[in-house]
Amino acid sequence: MKFMFTKIYVYLIVLTIMLAYSCKKDLGNYDYNSVNEVEQFKGVNDTVAIYGSRFTIKPILSFTSDQGTDTTKYSYEWAYIGPNGLGGEKMFILATTRNLDVKMTLVARGYTFYYGVTDKVSGVKYRHKFTITVQNEINEGWFLMCDVNGTARLDVLSKKADGSFVNVNDLLQTTASGLTLKGKPVMAYTYPTGLLIGPDAISYGLYLGTDQGTTKIDPNTYKWTKTMDITYEMFGEIPADFYVQAMKSRGGTSNSAYMLGKGNVYVYDRPQNAYYATPLNYIDAEKKAFTVAPYIGIDEYNSTLPGIFYDTDNRRFVKHTGLAASCTTLPDPSDDKKMFSFSTGMDLLYMDCIRYNGPEVFAILKQPTGTKRFLARFANSSNAQSYYAEIVATDFDKAEQYAISPDLAYIFYNVGSKVYEYDIFLKTTKLVVDKGAGKISMLKFHVFRATKYTESNKLIVCSYDPVLPEGSNGNMDLYTVPPLNADLQLYKTFSGFGKVQSLTYRER
Repeated sequence: MKFMFTKIYVYLIVLTIMLAYSCKKDLGNYDYNSVNEVEQFKGVNDTVAIYGSRFTIKPILSFTSDQGTDTTKYSYEWAYIGPNGLGGEKMFILATTRNLDVKMTLVARGYTFYYGVTDKVSGVKYRHKFTITVQNEINEGWFLMCDVNGTARLDVLSKKADGSFVNVNDLLQTTASGLTLKGKPVMAYTYPTGLLIGPDAISYGLYLGTDQGTTKIDPNTYKWTKTMDITYEMFGEIPADFYVQAMKSRGGTSNSAYMLGKGNVYVYDRPQNAYYATPLNYIDAEKKAFTVAPYIGIDEYNSTLPGIFYDTDNRRFVKHTGLAASCTTLPDPSDDKKMFSFSTGMDLLYMDCIRYNGPEVFAILKQPTGTKRFLARFANSSNAQSYYAEIVATDFDKAEQYAISPDLAYIFYNVGSKVYEYDIFLKTTKLVVDKGAGKISMLKFHVFRATKYTESNKLIVCSYDPVLPEGSNGNMDLYTVPPLNADLQLYKTFSGFGKVQSLTYRER
C-alpha cells in the first residue's frame, strides 16, 4: 500500500513539472495585440433639434490603432430612450450611419441618446452618452382662443430661446394640424393628464373648446385625429351637443381634473383609473340632481382639497370630495361663526379659488332682483367663512369680466373699455386701465404649475381695437399689481392676433 501511494505521488510531481514547462513554452507561441479603442468622441455633445427640420451630427472620432477613415471596418448606431406608449420607456434605434442626418420626427421633449461605434474585427462596441432636446419652432408659450369674425381661431405667442415671443396666427393651419375649429371660442386649457385612454398615447392635454365641441390636440406636434375629441374620454350617456364650458386641474401634477358641460360636472383621476362618466351634480341625501353654474372652486396647486360648485336650481354652494359619486350640501356654521348661509338664495356671477389666505373660494353673488352684489369668501377645506359684504364699487352692477388677485384679494372688473380695482377691505374703487376706443374681451390671473414662471400674479387684460383689421386687432397686456392700491405697472404687452376669449400657457 505504501509503494502504491509513493508511485502516485511521484507521478503527480512529474505531471506538474510537464504542465509548467508546457505553459512556459506556450507564452512564446501567441501574439498579443491591443484592442483598437475609440479615444475620443468629438462633435457629439448635448444639443437641441427642431421638430420637422433637418438635423445633423458629424462626429470626429479618434482611435488608438488607425484614423477611423475606413468606415467598412466599423458599424454605427444612434439609439435613444423614448416612451413606449404604455407609460414606460425603452430603447429605439434612430439610425445606423456614421453621421446622423435625419428629418427630426421625435416629439418635443428631452432624450438620452447613445452614439455607438463597433470595431468589426474585435467586436468591441463603444458608446458615447449625450442629450438631444427636441423642440418645436412653436415649443411653448401663450395659446389664445380668439374670435375672428364670429369664429374660433387658435393663435399662439410662441416663446423663443432668448425669452422673447413671436406671433403665430392660426396655429392649426400653420402646422397642418388636421383640425378645423367650428363655432365660437369658449375655452383653452392645458394640464398634465397622465396617459389617456385611446390610440393617441397622449399624456399632456392641450384642450380647445367652442360652442360646437371640445377636443385636444397633440401637445408636441399639434396634430389632430378624430379620437382626440373629448367624447372619447367619456363613458356612459353623453348629452346632445355637448361641449366643455370649464375645465380645471385638481392640483399641480396630480393627473386629475374637473370638467363642466351642459350643466353637469364630471371628474377624472388617472392614478385611480377614474374617467369622465356619471355626472356628479347629484345630492344623494335628496335623491335629486341639480344644474351646475360654469365655475369650479378648486385649488390648482393642491390635489387634496375638495371642489366647490354652485347649484343654480337651489341657489346654494355644494361640495365634491375625492372620487365620490355625488356632491353634498354645505352645512351652515354655528351662529357665532356664520357670516352668510351657504344656501344663499342668490345668483352666482363669478367664482374662483385662489391661494390668498390659505386658499379660499371667492364668490360674487347678486340678488335675483335688484342691483346689489355681494362677495362671499370661505375655505373649501373646512367651510370656514371669512368674509361677506356688499360690493360698493363704481358701476359694479355693469361689470362684464372679473378677476381676483391671488396675492392681494383685489377684485378687478371692467365696464366697457375701463378696468377698475376694488379693495374689499377699504371698500375703495380705483380706475387702473382705460383702453379708450378699445374693447376688453378678457380679464384673468393665470395659474402656472412650474415655479420658474413669475407671471402667476400678473393681471392679464385682453382687448381689441374695432378699427383695425379683423384677426390682427387683438392685444394682451400683463400688469404687475402692487400693494397699497398703487398704480398698475405694465409688465409685458403683445398685439397682432384675434380677439382673445380664453387663454392658457403651454409650459415646458
